[in-house]
Amino acid sequence: MGFILMSTLQFTVLLLLLALSESKTCDDVRGYPGRPGIPGAHGADGRDGPKGVKGDRGEDGVPVSGPKGESGLAGLPGRAGPSGDKGIQGNPGRPGPKGERVLFTGENIVHQHEVFSYKRRTSQARYTADTEINFDIPLIPSDDDDAILNGFFNVRIAGMYYISYHVSSKNACLKIQVGEEEKVRFCDEPDAISVSSGSVVLPLNKGEMVSVKTTDHSQIFCKDTDCIFTGFLLFPM
Repeated sequence: MGFILMSTLQFTVLLLLLALSESKTCDDVRGYPGRPGIPGAHGADGRDGPKGVKGDRGEDGVPVSGPKGESGLAGLPGRAGPSGDKGIQGNPGRPGPKGERVLFTGENIVHQHEVFSYKRRTSQARYTADTEINFDIPLIPSDDDDAILNGFFNVRIAGMYYISYHVSSKNACLKIQVGEEEKVRFCDEPDAISVSSGSVVLPLNKGEMVSVKTTDHSQIFCKDTDCIFTGFLLFPM
């Protein structure tokens, strides 16, 4: 046992001396450094670390107002809203300015045919249907002879007119018409001779012709001023 222990101790010392001897030899004679090796590949990502501890609360910030921005473009008009309640009636407005006064002289009325009145010659006649009554004698003096042409009133000034007729008859079915268009008709069939009349207000244009015609068989008696065709301009248009 003592021998084995000594042998081991001697062997250990021997190895130590050999190591010191080789170390000294390497220090005296050194070789050249080797070339750097090729970098190795990146290793895989490591695992997430544990969750950190919650930090302390920071200080409250101070609000700062920025500068006012420019106005944006106007939007499209919105839809109309519902109608509101009816408002209270306003006060009456001020009177308007007084209009200009217009004078119509007798010369204007007669020579421009703004009024006419004609009678039929004294006679007794029977008329068939759709026949003009020819009033041919003027009751109002006029320099123009064409206010009435063959029983037709020739309109010279456009406007609103009052037209009427009066006849003595035993039976008279008459109408007032413009051109070939009937405007109004009247029919009287008394047992004895009596006065028949009719009237109408009409808008007439320049150049239109107004007449009194029969609509059925009629028997008319005319003497003095029993048969008259009259009209006048109410206002021009």
